Amino acid sequence: MKKNFKAIIAGVLSVAAILSMTACGGSTGDGSQNATTTEATTTARTTLATDENLQEQVGNLAETLGEEEIEVTKKITWLAWWSMDETQAAAELFKTMYGIPEEGNEDYGEDANNIFENVFVAYGDRYDKLATMISGGDSPDIFPFEIVNYPYTVYKGMFQPIDDYLDTTTEEWADYREVMDKFVWGGKNYCAITAISTNDLLWYRRSVVEEAGLDDPYELYKAGNWTWNEFLQMGADFQDSGEGKFLIDGFNPENRIICSTGTPLIGLVDGKLQCNLYDANVERAMEVISKLCTENYRYPRHELNNWSTSYPAWVNGDTLFFADGTWRFEEHWCKYRDRYGWDADEVFFVPFPRDPNSETYYAEMKQDAYMLCGGSDNVEGWTAWTKCVLAASKDENVVAAQREKSKNDFGWTDEQLDFLYELTHGAVSPVFDFKNGIGQDIASTDYSENCIESLTKDPYVTAAATYTQRRSENEGQITQRVEELNASISA
Repeated sequence: MKKNFKAIIAGVLSVAAILSMTACGGSTGDGSQNATTTEATTTARTTLATDENLQEQVGNLAETLGEEEIEVTKKITWLAWWSMDETQAAAELFKTMYGIPEEGNEDYGEDANNIFENVFVAYGDRYDKLATMISGGDSPDIFPFEIVNYPYTVYKGMFQPIDDYLDTTTEEWADYREVMDKFVWGGKNYCAITAISTNDLLWYRRSVVEEAGLDDPYELYKAGNWTWNEFLQMGADFQDSGEGKFLIDGFNPENRIICSTGTPLIGLVDGKLQCNLYDANVERAMEVISKLCTENYRYPRHELNNWSTSYPAWVNGDTLFFADGTWRFEEHWCKYRDRYGWDADEVFFVPFPRDPNSETYYAEMKQDAYMLCGGSDNVEGWTAWTKCVLAASKDENVVAAQREKSKNDFGWTDEQLDFLYELTHGAVSPVFDFKNGIGQDIASTDYSENCIESLTKDPYVTAAATYTQRRSENEGQITQRVEELNASISA
């Protein structure tokens, strides 16, 4: 029986939200401790059997919801660099409420008995593929939201506004309303945000910290002393503990340090983009970023690993911190833990250190939304799916069952999950940087890189140029693009 979407039981974020959609094309290694790794363009997703308790709680949730007028008759086309996990709570709720569209239709191959038709794409080709499918009249229905290409993707017609299909002003959206307002573009909503989570974590091994004679970063955080100054001092001390020791590796730590000031390079204020290239907070953060390179604190991936990050260096204890999101634990760290017999509490994390000029921890929080693609003819599927994701993320019993499933599937500890919850629920203030959302097409002809990305990456990776130099070279083009995008919604 189809159900009606009503007020949800509890206004809390679930562990399913905290451990939410993958946001990047991850990296894969060969598993040996001394091997090097190269960055991959796709992310393998692990699909596990649905926990019976989770199924039971989802069934109970479905019974609390009334008749639903939406009828989904077509499979939902999902374009991404991973397949949709149909064992998650939202998928189980969808099946209970709406059934499986076109179940058993052999035209869908291995997706015949799934809710979704999965269309795979290499991470680096994802937007080219999306544009090609839309222009060819074969648009997918859903695509994962990425702030790294927003709002430029809306400007290019890749996504459509959702206001006519979903009322996000109702009480069940209250937890996310303030954040969704920060993504309004041209007076329209495009992002039905169903989860907010910590995107910026510094992963470390507790035994490595102890053996180097360093204070546990988590204890520094709890004491209120986890600042840039402590972080840099830890880099110097770790270098002194042995040969070939580096403070940090990972994905875009330079961007995270800027956001730790509370000021993004490009903000979205009152529905328009705003440049902060000359902001004092940004300039002060760039001093820290430059020091990571000049003091050789960052893992020199361009010299040691063909420009790629190195998981083995972190696993071996040669790199102290690895910057990445929660998905790194499930895709790599838990596997290394099991392979090498580490203690359950060996792998831990802290947020990026606090700007000593501020009393507040800031971080570029991750926000999950399933974007409605331009040209989609299955709005009903998108709407039903988004409602199920929201409902499942807010039900207390489903939350508890999902938490237990995460512990059973990947070995998350209560300490880890409790700290993630703390960071997501007020311990860290969210920052959203739209610097890469102004378009990847404005790459420099001199160094084949997005001109705004070079402002931070060059001082961090190679010291090929300072922030001031790159800003002087590129600010005209950056400002012009920002003005172009703002003008498109002012006409």
